[in-house]
Amino acid sequence: MKEKRTSLDDIAKKVGVSKATVSFVLNGKGDEFNISKEKQALIKETANELSYVPNFFAKSLRQGSTKTIWVVLADISNAFYAELCKTVQEQLYEKGYNVFIVNTSDNKELEQTLMRELIQRSIDGMIISPSNKIDTLIPILQETHIPVVFADRPGDENADFVGVDNYKEAGSLVHAFSKKPKKLAILVQSNSHVVTLEERIRGAKDECEKSSIDFELVSLSADQENANSTISALLKNGVDSFLALNNVVALKTLGGLKSCNVQMPENIRMISFDDSEAFSFFEPGISALRQPIQEIGINSVKRLLSRLSETQTPGEHFMLPCEFIQRGSH
Repeated sequence: MKEKRTSLDDIAKKVGVSKATVSFVLNGKGDEFNISKEKQALIKETANELSYVPNFFAKSLRQGSTKTIWVVLADISNAFYAELCKTVQEQLYEKGYNVFIVNTSDNKELEQTLMRELIQRSIDGMIISPSNKIDTLIPILQETHIPVVFADRPGDENADFVGVDNYKEAGSLVHAFSKKPKKLAILVQSNSHVVTLEERIRGAKDECEKSSIDFELVSLSADQENANSTISALLKNGVDSFLALNNVVALKTLGGLKSCNVQMPENIRMISFDDSEAFSFFEPGISALRQPIQEIGINSVKRLLSRLSETQTPGEHFMLPCEFIQRGSH
């Protein structure tokens, strides 16, 4: 049977002092309240002897702050979010905050349930990369006064956001090929409807139309054999350039191109919107747009800390520049 948790009363009774005296000492205020050094030492020794553990929630209520931030991510298995999470945690830890990570697996219903549970807890703020669009999340966010910063995936014009301009960056990649595409395949994951990819699709399509570039928008299967068949059909249909709108799709595309035994960049050219450490090991290396993941994390934390001290100012959007890494495949 679980033993009863040691309380301030237990320590006070054993030492023979008031509960308030024990509280003052254990909160580092013994000198302030003129409690003798001997008495302070005895109280601390007794607390250790009885394995006293402070009540986190009671302490938080007294201080008006939990020093706790929740980070809600769409897919922690994605290298992008793993690095973002690591950066956010390191930055907040340096500032004295505890960080708890919540993974939604891009499940919109789970995200709504978890967010409602989180805002009912005693937390100071939240950094979120949402699966849902802002119109779905507004009713939940209105239930809380805690500061929220959107990272990578935006909220709306009134919500704090740190990320990149997916529309503009995707459009710029249409012109990054060493030769103007005769026919461009814009590749996305099947059944993917997140706002960042929607913006990338829109940016690439608009730029193709402005530049009179023939293009085809293709949903690539997660199954490699199906992906290989799709790539083969695209090649037969005259596609000579491939723009993968994230690195997961890029790897599937590379598998398809390898199965067709085509040479880059002599016959086929390819660019990935997201970079990957693996891309430098291919021959030729895969040219890619590198997002500033660490900078997104650092600036998300900065904005959240500012928001914790000032909640009345309108939300701001911080758009960070990307870097095009030329490796030879384009």
